[in-house]
Amino acid sequence: MNGYKIFEVQATDVIEKYKDLSLKIEEGIPCVFGSINLLDDDGSIEDTYQIEIKAVIDYPSCFPLLFETGGRIPKNVDWHIFEKTGNCCISSPPEEFIICNSGLNLLQFVENQVVNYLYSQIFRNQNGYFLKERSHGNKGWIEFFEETFMTKNIFNIEFGLMQMLEGNKIDRVSKCFCGSGKKYRKCHKKSYDILSKLTNDNVRLFIEYLRNTNEYKIAKQKQF
Repeated sequence: MNGYKIFEVQATDVIEKYKDLSLKIEEGIPCVFGSINLLDDDGSIEDTYQIEIKAVIDYPSCFPLLFETGGRIPKNVDWHIFEKTGNCCISSPPEEFIICNSGLNLLQFVENQVVNYLYSQIFRNQNGYFLKERSHGNKGWIEFFEETFMTKNIFNIEFGLMQMLEGNKIDRVSKCFCGSGKKYRKCHKKSYDILSKLTNDNVRLFIEYLRNTNEYKIAKQKQF
């Protein structure tokens, strides 16, 4: 079953729960479209957005495309919208792979990724900035690895990813590879648990990306 068909089947659960959403097929590509209500703590409607969720052929190995169609969100990267394609930038690639590799379905995608993205837009409109905002593009996924590995040292991140790729098993009570002096179970074990959903192909891809970033190249130059 290809990604379009899987999306179409799973759309049934979405439109059953979200009554203002419907399914349509455009040029063979299924899309869920319509209004989605965001509720406040009391269960009252806080805001409503017009959206379209468009299937991709590789779904559910990657996210479908989310579009805000009501003109509420400026079409630029500062608001986490890709300017060329117009779809929403929902998460960094590592986070997307981890979620998809854990088993993604369309209802989960709507309830978690779509709703959280739209709530963050409400927060920005009210406060002038996003809550826990990551940068757009490559810098955003570097920030994800900085947070997960608990370091801003880009070479420690590279080393940690290489350990995963090489399949090195670290004893829970041995000293952590990062040089903190702490036991692994009290230091980076949680990081590895989070990243364990990445495949070797995913890890190779991120190591290659990392080594081609300006941040990595600048850090490399400073070593000499």
